[in-house]
Amino acid sequence: MSKKYIFPVLLILIALSGCQEKSDELSIQDLTESETIVLNRYITLERARSVAIVDSLTGTALLDSLNTAWGDSSLAKTIALLPQQPARLSAFHKLLVSVLDSEQDSLLLAPVAERLLQPLPDIESEKIP
Repeated sequence: MSKKYIFPVLLILIALSGCQEKSDELSIQDLTESETIVLNRYITLERARSVAIVDSLTGTALLDSLNTAWGDSSLAKTIALLPQQPARLSAFHKLLVSVLDSEQDSLLLAPVAERLLQPLPDIESEKIP
């Protein structure tokens, strides 16, 4: 998935999150299989992008490999995997932001290719905004 598509997807998530009154909180364990795929792809992509910032050769190779593995239609397929209910989408977005916040230190301080293989961080429900 190209870098230029990440921000439109995030904007869609943000826009749709405003279409509801109140959302339930989600944890990683509450996610459906489809939602887990989306979360894993997003975090993997952010990890690869952080590597590309400090090591352009390795980062470009990682991003190219992800593009090949996920395919040209990965953006459309990933968007199709997002929750369709506005409340669920909002809760998913809050969880995604929380996971990204917990990844911030490692994305900034330890952007190495091996990070792509690490599991998602454990997020405590009280840390979710």
